[in-house]
Amino acid sequence: MLIRKKKESATANFEKFLKACNCTYNTSREDDTTTINFEFQAGQFVATIRKQDDCVEVNYPCMATAPMSQIDLVRSKCNEFNNSNILFKFTYTIDKEDNQINVHMSFFNNNVNADNMANELKAVFHFQRHWVHDFDEAVSLSKDYETSDLESELNKHQREMFLLRRLELHHQLDRPAAELVTGTGTLPLWQMLDTVCPLPDARLLFMTVNTVSGQERIEDAEAIKAFDLRHALVEGDGPQARLTRDYAVIDLHYKQGRDEKPMMATIMLTAEGEDEHSLYTRVTVTQPPRNASRMASLSNEERKPHSVSVLIALDRSDDKQHQQEFDYMWSDARLKAKNGEKDSLTDDQLLLGQVRVADVAYNMYWGVQSFNNGRFYEAILYLENVFNSYRSDFFEMGPDGKRLFMETAYKLGFCYNELGLYKQAFYYLDLMASDGNIRHTTELVNTMANSKDLRLFSYTEGVMDEVKRNFNVEDEVPDNIKSFVNFLRRRRGYAFINFNQLDKAEKIFTQMLNEEENADYAINELAYIKKLRQQRGEDVTAAQNNDSPHGGDATDAPPF
Repeated sequence: MLIRKKKESATANFEKFLKACNCTYNTSREDDTTTINFEFQAGQFVATIRKQDDCVEVNYPCMATAPMSQIDLVRSKCNEFNNSNILFKFTYTIDKEDNQINVHMSFFNNNVNADNMANELKAVFHFQRHWVHDFDEAVSLSKDYETSDLESELNKHQREMFLLRRLELHHQLDRPAAELVTGTGTLPLWQMLDTVCPLPDARLLFMTVNTVSGQERIEDAEAIKAFDLRHALVEGDGPQARLTRDYAVIDLHYKQGRDEKPMMATIMLTAEGEDEHSLYTRVTVTQPPRNASRMASLSNEERKPHSVSVLIALDRSDDKQHQQEFDYMWSDARLKAKNGEKDSLTDDQLLLGQVRVADVAYNMYWGVQSFNNGRFYEAILYLENVFNSYRSDFFEMGPDGKRLFMETAYKLGFCYNELGLYKQAFYYLDLMASDGNIRHTTELVNTMANSKDLRLFSYTEGVMDEVKRNFNVEDEVPDNIKSFVNFLRRRRGYAFINFNQLDKAEKIFTQMLNEEENADYAINELAYIKKLRQQRGEDVTAAQNNDSPHGGDATDAPPF
């Protein structure tokens, strides 16, 4: 007769493990659940064993504590560790009696093996130290950012730095498209052209709108200017709005100058789909080169074709909903600022709370919302109203008002840079050329580099010299400053290529090949330089052999 060996329960195995480790413990049972409170290496733990599961859940009930004011930091740190750790779960509870937050760590063990259990309990202390160390650093950072919602602030900062870095173009043939613009009303053709492809001296002749249904000819100049791009492929408004056409091609016929021959700009509209909030249309405007003349020679920039593409949308919401959202957010920001709750406000909310005039505040709120969502064209329409309202009062403003004004100018410069309108971008960004803000300086340098502005070289040289004066020892240089200096070096190399200074550019990028942060960018630019040399019939091998990696301008060498 075969006698089956009775399987030991998880409770028995766990108690055997505790005895072997000389741990003190006490056991209690209620229905089908066994609870064991035990001490392991001076740490107080609770094990829970449910009969139906036949496994052990070990909880470290108080691995750390924090004051209630740091609940956002605790939450974000627990989320971060839970996302990166598959063994341990990090949670927290609020102790109302002591008015503090208790942080817990727990794990499951399906097979109570003595060695595995001991290793997992020891790992608890390792991750406890790791969590507490990271949390202390987060508390320190929160003081620097002056906010307890560090996760939101860092994500916002990273998003903005990503957008800034995206404008650090590589040399390429294809021009990236502009970003999303949306709205609830009409978008007149002339308003769009006035921003992206201005035709200030144009005399309109006629316009044709070509769709799958046929062709429409419009000869009245005012009707041409008022043609609504948002409804070109859409019928209806609000929740009833729907896309009815896949594309339309607009041919705009006009003359520029007194004796100019007729010219034609093409506006291509294509349906880009829809969601529950909006219907999307891509608008691509191609402006032909001007006819050659003494005023526009063959080498003039105006003789080159110009094209820009933006994504626009017709929102299914209405103006009343927009007004209600603004009223709530403005009132909330002002109330919290008045009650001394500035720590609970984001930078954008702090700016909004500083505005006292309702119309200006409305434009500030929706301008910032459009900016944060990449709706750069729409953001310009709002933020220019804010800028113009505050400009005349600049010298009477306090520090908060000037900060609001400068942040508005920065966002306007950013938007125009995204549209490739660099002269307009420089107008706004030059206002803060020496304010010491890395974001502002980065965007100004991007604008100068991308627009082939000769001022880039003297400006970046001055900034890099200032950094060298302030930091004499490499170990003292913060990582963000090192990254910023590398950015300036890359931009200078990019600009040297644009001005046909290939030897200087090649030396800069050759120096970068062994620099982790710069290597990928340098490889791309060196390949581009090689292609340019081949197109010119130069001996690429000879050029490479004659160029020493360390023979360039000292300004462009690694500064630290």
